Amino acid sequence: MPNALLLSGGGGVGKTTLGQAIGRLLTSRRHPTAVLDLDAVAQFGPAGPPGPAVAGRALPAGLRFHDQLRVHNLAAVWTTYRDAGARFMVVSGPVDTADHRAAYTSALVDCDVQVVRVVTPPDLIAERTRTTRGPEWDLQTALDQAATHEPIQDHTVTNDRPPAEVAAEILARVAWSS
Repeated sequence: MPNALLLSGGGGVGKTTLGQAIGRLLTSRRHPTAVLDLDAVAQFGPAGPPGPAVAGRALPAGLRFHDQLRVHNLAAVWTTYRDAGARFMVVSGPVDTADHRAAYTSALVDCDVQVVRVVTPPDLIAERTRTTRGPEWDLQTALDQAATHEPIQDHTVTNDRPPAEVAAEILARVAWSS
């Protein structure tokens, strides 16, 4: 059975960077691995009306339009990657609630799914995002939003070291280290 990893956490904690680092580690070990940033598959605007489904896929009523796009697109991309032979799927994005987790898990058909919450000290978030975020970025807003995440993770990892080190720790925690 393929394995999937959902990297969650607040804005600026390094989910995308760590997803890429995990993907590099797995592929360097010759494991067929796919990596996906959920924000990249939900860049659509203006937002459509909230609804019970995207392209006929029933989703929890609590998901907003962009969350629905993420789930629908994750399912489509996973199908393509799985058909190409992927055995590992690393997904970074907003997995803030039990509804998010359930929806993303349902999109990752026939996968053993684990969620890792990434936490990063606020001063390090500020340092790392100083030059990578636009003028609308507000650290305090990101920290406030991160505080509202439901405790839905299987593991929590602190991102306070180089990405390759944190990625190796995540792989060990989820028992994908071989």
